[in-house]
Amino acid sequence: MKNAVAKFEAVALPTEPRAKQIVMIGLAVLAVSVSMYVYFVGKIVFDVVGRRAAESSIKKEISAVSSLESAYLKEMQNLDLADAGRLGLTEAKGALYASRTPATTASLVGTGL
Repeated sequence: MKNAVAKFEAVALPTEPRAKQIVMIGLAVLAVSVSMYVYFVGKIVFDVVGRRAAESSIKKEISAVSSLESAYLKEMQNLDLADAGRLGLTEAKGALYASRTPATTASLVGTGL
């Protein structure tokens, strides 16, 4: 076992000080590159999972809004003037509208005021 370790050290870590320094720098660069790769791949995976969860949540909310819109439209078909009168609403007499003739001026146009 010690012979195998010694042979590995002889091949991987040369005895010359400059070569040993270059090998150590290379191993450090390799370690940084691998760690950056793992970080970015992990970030991409978590972003994809988060996006899918958000899309699923959006689909559920859109479905809920659609069912509420459908219920609202059904209720609106059942309303009439008698229901509005019971709520205290009356028909407008002499409505007042704002209109813009030229782009810079505004005037009030009334229907009976």
